[in-house]
Amino acid sequence: MDGDPHSDRYPSSANHARMKIGRLTIGMIAVAVLGIGFFCYLRANAAAVTLSITDGSGIVDGGPGGYTEITTTWTTSGLYATGTQIAFTISPAASSTITDCTAQDTQFAAAGDGSFGGFTESRAVYTLSQGAVTSTSGSLCLRFELGDTTPTNYQISMQASATTTSFSTTDNGAALYYVLGGNQVNVTASVPSSLSFSLRNAEDTDTTNVCQLGTLALDTVSFCSYRLRIATNAPSGFTATLQPNGPFNASGNATMTAILNDTAFATGTEAYGVAFLYGAASGGRIGADNFDGPATESGSAIDANLTFNADATPIDFTSATTVLSYTGPFNALGAPSLATTNLMVHGASVGAGTLYGSYGQTVTYQVTGSY
Repeated sequence: MDGDPHSDRYPSSANHARMKIGRLTIGMIAVAVLGIGFFCYLRANAAAVTLSITDGSGIVDGGPGGYTEITTTWTTSGLYATGTQIAFTISPAASSTITDCTAQDTQFAAAGDGSFGGFTESRAVYTLSQGAVTSTSGSLCLRFELGDTTPTNYQISMQASATTTSFSTTDNGAALYYVLGGNQVNVTASVPSSLSFSLRNAEDTDTTNVCQLGTLALDTVSFCSYRLRIATNAPSGFTATLQPNGPFNASGNATMTAILNDTAFATGTEAYGVAFLYGAASGGRIGADNFDGPATESGSAIDANLTFNADATPIDFTSATTVLSYTGPFNALGAPSLATTNLMVHGASVGAGTLYGSYGQTVTYQVTGSY
């Protein structure tokens, strides 16, 4: 015989080993295939969803002992099956056991599709009695007692877990509820009161305290001018008064005739007074970053006819009288500024009988802020 008649029936140990290896390989492939099928069968979905919360009372809770109804809203990222539990937690804990709202706002399926339970000071669980499909928007409402006396931020967290033999869905989300300004920063500053006044030349390029009429002549009318630069942040503005130390005279030896109110200066006619007062065209605050309000040339408390505004006015009165005012903050801007400063013009003319002498007068201004 050329070989063992039992060789096919009883293979060599080497052949036997190879066959075992072959069987083992086949078994491993079968397990792998079954594993793939099992993985596909138990699908899973987990997502972080966006929560929005609203206060049912319309305001953030006011403090100790206050109750508020907080409605939490989100959209499902997967299928919520019947029996899905939605757990809510609040941190820090409420002052007493959480309860559900008297009436739900909007639920995830139909009215009465679930109920709350498992209430503690920090947790409540809602169980669905009906399913809700993916991308369903819904809301659930809980009632909290918040006893805070200091600003506090409450974290309202939600976790919805749904598992069946064919899928698994877990949604998580959190939002903040602010009590007593827990999300507020009080930014404060103080602005000190300010009031400034200076007498300036007619071009508002330098300070001055003189107004020179020069040498008066029968055939001319002489004028001199200066500006009143006023600025204040007083809420009710300012008032400026004018007070002469006496009549326009020559060392008490001669007094020049005061101009008649509202009359014009004329050559050859003796007269002295204010030729006109031009109040600032702008500078007064009339709104946020708006300083277009003009100064007002005020009527005189001495004589209501003494308006000082662009007409001749005598200044031989013996007590202070108001000449300018504004009812809010006033900004004279940086010098020179002809628009936000006030121009005062004095005038004089002489007649043939005007007494010889060197005439003069001191006029004092006083500016008062109205705070």
